[in-house]
Amino acid sequence: MSSAQGDPVRATLLRAIQIETRNAGIYDSLAHLFLGYDDSLNAIFREMADEERQHGADLELRFRERFGPVPSSTEDPKEVIEAPDLEDPEALIFDSLTAEQALVLGLHAEESAREFYRQESARTPDPGLQAVYKELCEFEQGHVDLLKAKLAEKRRAASSTSR
Repeated sequence: MSSAQGDPVRATLLRAIQIETRNAGIYDSLAHLFLGYDDSLNAIFREMADEERQHGADLELRFRERFGPVPSSTEDPKEVIEAPDLEDPEALIFDSLTAEQALVLGLHAEESAREFYRQESARTPDPGLQAVYKELCEFEQGHVDLLKAKLAEKRRAASSTSR
């Protein structure tokens, strides 16, 4: 087992674990915002939070198998992979986030995650992790497709009620 701090495979795996953990919290928050307001969005975000937690657990297992115990992290990843990117960051604070804004937020997050895992699957020298990153890339593409479909549905509904 390698414990070198400078090992890029180790560093990338730790970064992926941190990202998945953080994003589970983000999706939990979004699910909570729509609880009792929009059951379909609540369900989507709750499912995505559960999936992010499972991804994190799978990545932690891979880390432990290769490097030993997962160190606790006191800081968020420096690069933004799946973090919310709202034009109006006060929307989350003041509970005025619309369904469309939440879906766009999730869509941008998932597209960024997909790209991260695509790049890492091409970059990693480890065949096992390469397969994991490819699988996560495909999984994130599924989230992208789901969010695009839900966003289109919401936009169609909004345009039909404004006529």
